[in-house]
Amino acid sequence: MTPALLAPPAPVSLSRAPRAPQELRSFLSRFGLSLESLLTSGSANAKLAKGSGLAFSSILHLLPSRGLARAVSPSSHASPVRGELPGLRALAEKEGLLTRALLFDACPFASDSCKELCLAYSGHGGMSQSVGACRARRSLALLDDREAFARSLLWAIGLSYRKARRLGLPFALRLNGTQELPWTEAWLSVRLSPAEAAALSALFGSPIDCGIRTIPEALASVPFLSLYDYAKAPLYGRSGLLAMREAGIHTTASLAADREGGASRALDAIEAGFSLAVPILASKGQELPRSLLLRDDRGREALLQCVDGDANDLRMLDPSPAPGFSGLAVLLRLKRSRGASPEAAPRFALAPGSGAFAPMAGGGSFAFSRI
Repeated sequence: MTPALLAPPAPVSLSRAPRAPQELRSFLSRFGLSLESLLTSGSANAKLAKGSGLAFSSILHLLPSRGLARAVSPSSHASPVRGELPGLRALAEKEGLLTRALLFDACPFASDSCKELCLAYSGHGGMSQSVGACRARRSLALLDDREAFARSLLWAIGLSYRKARRLGLPFALRLNGTQELPWTEAWLSVRLSPAEAAALSALFGSPIDCGIRTIPEALASVPFLSLYDYAKAPLYGRSGLLAMREAGIHTTASLAADREGGASRALDAIEAGFSLAVPILASKGQELPRSLLLRDDRGREALLQCVDGDANDLRMLDPSPAPGFSGLAVLLRLKRSRGASPEAAPRFALAPGSGAFAPMAGGGSFAFSRI
């Protein structure tokens, strides 16, 4: 596994892919899923499509935050895409998962405004209940059997990886799409028998070892593959940003401007060498600032070089900060989230302004500059 995307020399012809174990196909079918529907890939995602000439990418999308609880609860939200989803309560009851679904939180690190303005309810996810229903079924499958789900993910990843190789492109994988599980829960541990490890080795064309290992460990020897994610996790701890980086996941920290101490957490991440994803109140086509000065309530500050995070999702290809900057601010225009309260936007996203310092809802302040 390479730390950044390296293009394969040319498209390759591959032998026929081995078939995944029937037990996994049967497991997925209980939830109306297949290996081909576990991941969202290529042009099926608007953000991934923007980087399609640089890499073939796949993302795992689940329902965010307490979205699964709402999906199985009658009259849980006024917005049809945020409330009860057709057939999900019956499926959860049939599989004995209703109690776990009601307790499941797919975004334990999210701030209140992040939950309110979630991208899961933008784009296709804000137009159709069918998108949310598919994400809910994936979430239920994860809750039902994490090991079977992890094994299924490896097979689905292998199928996407083969598409990338046939196209002559590197492969990029992100397993926290519309959710932010702790990385140890998103990049799951998996137990592989010698027979299944051999079959997966044939699928990837690279050795996959048997035994118990996380998905990054299982994919460590696969060439032309990069793992990446965004996270609001703390810097330290088993689920922290440093642990993600140590596991081989290219991680971009995310600013939670509405959370108390959010500015300090962001500065901790910047000082540890992470880029910072920053949601902003800017329309499509609006000129973006060139720098962001971020300051916490203790007077600690960092000057960040701004890059357009909407150009593509391939953060591992972002440039190194220019001399004089402490790091990168990856600017992401706030998207319309169906059913969200309009009061949440100015608490969550920063507004490019005159260059004067402006306060953040959770403490600290910021100033953008176009110079």
